[in-house]
Amino acid sequence: MSQDILNLWLHDEHVGEVERLRSGRPRLRFAAEARARWGDGARVLSYSLPLGPKRIDGPAIETYLENLLPEGALRAQLERQNGVRPGDAFGLLRHIGYECAGAVQLTPESAPPTGHLKPLPDDEVIGLVEDLPTLSAPEGEAITASLGGVQSKLLLTRTEAGWAWPAAGAPSTHIIKPEPIEPSAPIPRIVEFEHWSLELARAAGVPGAKSTLERFGDRLAIVVERYDRARGDRLHQEDFAQALGIRPLEKYESSYEEPGRLRRVAIGPGLESADPGLFRDALLRLVTFNLIIGNGDAHAKNYSLLLRDGLFSIAPAYDVAPVFYVNPRFSDFGMSVAGQRGLRHITLDHLMREAASWGMSEDGARTEIRNVATSVQSALVEVEVPEFVAPVAEQVRAAAARFAG
Repeated sequence: MSQDILNLWLHDEHVGEVERLRSGRPRLRFAAEARARWGDGARVLSYSLPLGPKRIDGPAIETYLENLLPEGALRAQLERQNGVRPGDAFGLLRHIGYECAGAVQLTPESAPPTGHLKPLPDDEVIGLVEDLPTLSAPEGEAITASLGGVQSKLLLTRTEAGWAWPAAGAPSTHIIKPEPIEPSAPIPRIVEFEHWSLELARAAGVPGAKSTLERFGDRLAIVVERYDRARGDRLHQEDFAQALGIRPLEKYESSYEEPGRLRRVAIGPGLESADPGLFRDALLRLVTFNLIIGNGDAHAKNYSLLLRDGLFSIAPAYDVAPVFYVNPRFSDFGMSVAGQRGLRHITLDHLMREAASWGMSEDGARTEIRNVATSVQSALVEVEVPEFVAPVAEQVRAAAARFAG
């Protein structure tokens, strides 16, 4: 087993090797069998990494690997636990690349990992959740799974018998995120706001990840069903940052990027979808919903694409919350809309001009925006609004009215 090679698996099939060069930087070489199956130029792994004979080094592969990993304090903790120097994405993925977002796995072994599930008693699950933000593993097991983001979370598998630890490459099925206990947490009751927002999205006809609120000892948590897992299988996906080759530290768009990131998605992966028109419609619906609910954290890592046989589609909403309405310092949208990022300033006209830059007709864009806005208005009546959410719900209702025209 080489210390300088990671095998790259997609749906349990070998697609390439990532080699650590003497400089410490990674280089990707696609496997001949993958190129023979899908053909050179196929984007089955990532929009940013089409298959081909040329070895890929530099920012393209470095950024892709970085985007598979957690961020901030969460990543630093995993680096310390595994004896990996700060910033060494390759070194960290040797330990936690066995279970990544989508259908990707990175392992030092030359065979795809099968993994196993370790059943967990309720008290052990409670302990693992209550330990967060300190990441722990059951006795005799290691953390071998990775998921992007800054918020502390636990990846588990739900079985008919209860919760289980996904070990050595077994797929997780759920993400458990407890309410943060740090005094500096900027959004109180964030897990409840996220759950409410996901319920609102689904009620408004905007596909969203399924979630529940559950208590684990003293910690209330949102439990999110992974949309990239189905009946024990992995569905491939990548976030917009991976698709566009954007480093995690640059996930928030500036107002001065040209072309804007939403347009790059619409005319990039969107043109490699089964139906580009439906792709643009779905993208516009999700962007409109995020604007209406005041999601000031809708950056490039909080939108994703599903990939199937090289065809792209918009993934369900996730990590959505009305953070701007709760804490006004989250006043930037995270994505530029026709050159404007400020949630206070983005109007229906900005959204129409943004959609036009993707190739949408004025009537088509107006119809999609209005449909989302009126559906949110109806959903606000259907979805239970807890008392502490009521002031936020009123701001959502007012925003929906503005975008309804």
